[in-house]
Amino acid sequence: MRQAILFIILLLLLPVSEAFQDLIPGIPPSQERIQLLPVVFCFGVLALPLVRALFFALAAALVQGLSLIQIQSGQAEFGLTLAVVFFLSWAIALQMTSEVTHGMRWEVHALGSGLVTLSLLSGEFLVLCIKRGGMPVDLTVLYRIAVPSAAAVLVSPPLYFALRNLVPLASGDAEAAPKKPSFTR
Repeated sequence: MRQAILFIILLLLLPVSEAFQDLIPGIPPSQERIQLLPVVFCFGVLALPLVRALFFALAAALVQGLSLIQIQSGQAEFGLTLAVVFFLSWAIALQMTSEVTHGMRWEVHALGSGLVTLSLLSGEFLVLCIKRGGMPVDLTVLYRIAVPSAAAVLVSPPLYFALRNLVPLASGDAEAAPKKPSFTR
């Protein structure tokens, strides 16, 4: 029950973070925008068990994909398929990292947020370059990819510690579960 409440809260945070990142002013020098959705996505994937994390990744893909839909000449430039594959792949990778590091850690959340933001923005840029033709890489494009990625690394620890208080609610069910048998003497 408590994990369901955590799941619902995190699902509500996805569109709220997407809307809130539009209200934050741009970062100089090129008015780059802070990406909050990847930060919330990384927290949710690390905090939830695997099946719920995969559903959470689908919800994040839906929110991100719908926010990026633009129709050019009767065709959508970004479809939902790439967003679904992207977020599911990262969900599996972050779940495996969480298993290796034995649970949620703020360092994993910060590094994951930066890498997800970096790969998200780089992927969006590459898809647009492929669809429109040409590869206009200059310093402004690199700033618009690198600065939000660095900002995600800096924004993620305060968000992690603010949301971390919700996770014991979900892990409270684990204490009520029967203990695993021990085969040692």
